[in-house]
Amino acid sequence: MKITSCIAGFMASVTVSGVSVSAGVQAASHRLWFNKPGDVYEIRTPWKGNPKNYQQPKQLRGNAWESQGLPIGNGRIGAMVFGGDVRERLALNEISFWSGGENPSMGYEYGPLSGQDQFGCYQPFADFLIEFASSGETSNYTRSLSLDDGIARTSYTKDGVEYKQEVFASFPDQVIVMTCTASSPGRLDAKFMFKPNHTVKMAAQGNELIMAGTLKNGMAFEGRAVVLNQGGQIAAKGAKANVTVTYDNNKPVMKTEKLPYLDLSKADSVTIIISLATDYEMDFKKNWKGMSPGQRNKNYLDKVAGKLPNELKSVHIKNHKSLFDRVKLDLGKTDPSVASLPTDERIKAYQNKPEDPELEETLFQYGRYLLMSSSRPGTLPANLQGLWNDHVQQAWACDYHSDINIQMNYWLAGPTNLQECQTSLLDFFTAMTLPSIQATKKTFKNQGGTPARGWTVAFSQNPFGGHGWAWNIPGSSWYACHMWEHYAFTQDNTYLRKQAYPMMKQICQFWEDHLKELGEHGKGLVSNGKELDVSQYPELKDIKKGTLVAPDTWSPEHGPREDGVAHDQQLVRNLFDMTIIAAEILDVDREWAEQLARKRDLLADHRIGREGNLQEWMIDRDPRTAHRHTSHLLAVYPCNQISVEKTPELAAAAKKSLLWRGTSGDSRRSWTWPWRTALWARFQEGNKAHEMISSLIQYNMLDNMLTTHPPMQMDGNFGITAGMAEMLLQSHNPGEISLLPALPAAWPSGSVKGLKARGNITVNFEWKNGKVTKKELFSPSPQKVKVITNGNVETVETGKLPPVR
Repeated sequence: MKITSCIAGFMASVTVSGVSVSAGVQAASHRLWFNKPGDVYEIRTPWKGNPKNYQQPKQLRGNAWESQGLPIGNGRIGAMVFGGDVRERLALNEISFWSGGENPSMGYEYGPLSGQDQFGCYQPFADFLIEFASSGETSNYTRSLSLDDGIARTSYTKDGVEYKQEVFASFPDQVIVMTCTASSPGRLDAKFMFKPNHTVKMAAQGNELIMAGTLKNGMAFEGRAVVLNQGGQIAAKGAKANVTVTYDNNKPVMKTEKLPYLDLSKADSVTIIISLATDYEMDFKKNWKGMSPGQRNKNYLDKVAGKLPNELKSVHIKNHKSLFDRVKLDLGKTDPSVASLPTDERIKAYQNKPEDPELEETLFQYGRYLLMSSSRPGTLPANLQGLWNDHVQQAWACDYHSDINIQMNYWLAGPTNLQECQTSLLDFFTAMTLPSIQATKKTFKNQGGTPARGWTVAFSQNPFGGHGWAWNIPGSSWYACHMWEHYAFTQDNTYLRKQAYPMMKQICQFWEDHLKELGEHGKGLVSNGKELDVSQYPELKDIKKGTLVAPDTWSPEHGPREDGVAHDQQLVRNLFDMTIIAAEILDVDREWAEQLARKRDLLADHRIGREGNLQEWMIDRDPRTAHRHTSHLLAVYPCNQISVEKTPELAAAAKKSLLWRGTSGDSRRSWTWPWRTALWARFQEGNKAHEMISSLIQYNMLDNMLTTHPPMQMDGNFGITAGMAEMLLQSHNPGEISLLPALPAAWPSGSVKGLKARGNITVNFEWKNGKVTKKELFSPSPQKVKVITNGNVETVETGKLPPVR
């Protein structure tokens, strides 16, 4: 690693793409900040004189890790940063670090010791701890996370010396970089160590710490930290150690405390480069194994070895802003007395008086930031907690949940101009196809008794092609929505031909084999394993012989297992519609697509109940429930089978169903509010949509703006961004773009730049007193599109995309 006097300039101002960023003056327009450190848990360390630890604040929402940590990430690796002035903790994660395996029994056993025949769990990698030896009381303390440049910053004064810390996870360089500086020479003293969550071998050599091990499932992993000091001396202590970790009530317990560490004394500044890796490769044919973690870490560290710290920072900021700066949003100004509050106090103020449009802007951009930080090309997709996890046995294995959660994670990708961030999800679908085909064939038969074609998935998936819990039969159909939507927003025909369409066709083939024919008046309808006497259900009299239904399904996670549940019917119809259009675009499979269209037309359709509601089942049951899921409203959002413009009667019925779900009890979940935000937006009810945003902040938001189910789940943060985008712009009706379709009274004037409409159209517009006053539409090549503005429809020709500034 190259070290020169420039290392002291790491905290100084740098200019990237015309944007000045300074540690002394926060240039970021969106940031989270606090006036006290995050709680760092108690741990005995191998050096003497351990300081007193912070006491966890009373009435803390969530645990300290999930409510106080500030997340950084590059899609593959990341950390929660706590901003300690005595002890700093970087809670480290690597997206592929999983226990478990193929799990042929489809059980749901998970934890740190899960083998290849179990489902497993996403694992926390390790903690990196830094203990500062500065004396005196702390003053002028602040810690922050800048969404605009992806850097967590801490600053404080002790004994007349100003200390500063910066941490970021670089996507171009694939390392975590942390710098610490002191305003006076020779006043930086610190100790550094890894604290493992799994049995490992550890070593301290020169200025480097190494931690390596192998999970029970055979996954090898390694972490390295290189400590580069400007001035002073650094010494390795403890040399080597074998550290055995056991688990007491799912909490790691180290059998030895003789952990190697590095001791820094009398330095001016220090830079820490952290590299994490496993031997996982997302390739079924390679048995999910790739390059050794040691070689991967060597490659990452060799790449940055000749770079100065300010070079690493400049490259990181440029890459981060190339995505983040695509969308700018202004929803109005907040009262300065509120805007100046620390984030946790500001959330409390909002909960008492929900009038803070700038906080809502930050919430919108936070979802984009978190997706950028936990989902980049070449990685696994964002899981239930994005990238961040602190528990060896996290709730629901911190897995890929196929009944709403992984889908909601990615609703924002297209509309908020982060198409690249969705490629990890699409590549995950591709990589899981072969193992999913094998698992599907073992379970499902076609009408002739032979294994069904195509594939579907379970409610839970891991990165080894393993399925857990139970089959979510329409899950792959919902995945196909994302395959198609990526094309709809990008218009990438190569992607459609080579990746999306082949998978969509396979999923259609599964349903061709799986759908069930009903007799006249619904004869043959089965509920909870028992065929119903259809004469007892007059609502079925209109069912024609040959009507096709999805058999033995569930309206996740609500109601009986029954034929023809609305959730499944809507997803299958949507799948067939998309695939038929894709075949036409690609000019392939014309005869098969015509057959598919005939089957689509035989699917049992939407039904309106006796009380004017959209039915959740073919049987007209009492729909009044506060259930968190709104599964039967998929046709409204994210699909587009029901809309106010095209199907007003069905839209009115769906709206009544949503009203009856209510907003209390079980409905108060991190991911429930975002879905309902988007639904109310599709109903063009801006004030109701805004009520959902306010409720998310009031009932399901932690101090660091992460959302909680509980526990913390990232889908709420991702989903609310998508819902807010839907309030501002809609393009689900083919050939139409609607501006401000659901503007709430809370946002009377504002502007947005860089939202995406389907058709690969970038849209900028401004509004005042609830009316659009200016609009611009751009696309790679000119096209004509109908734009609905202020109740008027006009045909607009798009301009050429302006150069990136």
